[in-house]
Amino acid sequence: MNDNPEAAGSPMDWATPIFRTVSTASGRHALRLEAAFWDALQVLAQQSGRRPTDLVREILEVARPDNINVSRAVRSAVTKRLLDEQSRMAPLAAPLAVVQLMQLAPSPSFALDRQKRLVRVNDEFLRYLKTIVARAQSPDGAQLTLDRPIEQLFAEIRPGTTLECAMSIRVDTHERRTQVRVVIPPPAPANVLVGFVLT
Repeated sequence: MNDNPEAAGSPMDWATPIFRTVSTASGRHALRLEAAFWDALQVLAQQSGRRPTDLVREILEVARPDNINVSRAVRSAVTKRLLDEQSRMAPLAAPLAVVQLMQLAPSPSFALDRQKRLVRVNDEFLRYLKTIVARAQSPDGAQLTLDRPIEQLFAEIRPGTTLECAMSIRVDTHERRTQVRVVIPPPAPANVLVGFVLT
């Protein structure tokens, strides 16, 4: 079996076993792990500001008293840490979690879904509505109309980019034209867009 994942050249490169040795206080240990585990060790080590070998040493020192196979100990520890990290980050992956973070910006902001429904606004947007109609207490009566079809915006805006367009906001019989900067937040596939009022 080829121990060099770069030479394998197949979609299963991540499953190619790679052999390495690591020295600990108890001696040298031979590890034969799939490339995916070495990659995961690299990521986990970077997150904690350490080298992968330091992380492996830590795992092996914990496993040594229980006399666990070293490769199995590393695989299990890496998987457990990745699962713990995924669980920790899960709240941020909720559909509107990123939108909520984005709307902490000190500018009027709104979120529309693909059906053009207003799903979230920030406090600054509510204050902005009051400049249109002083008695506006909630966004429920506000009608937002972008000058581009919403599906076109979802198709055109790529991750990490923005697009500016005109928008009208109508509250009762009052209307204001303004410019907005639109972004599409993760996760993909995008279900909402976020607009920041510019003027």
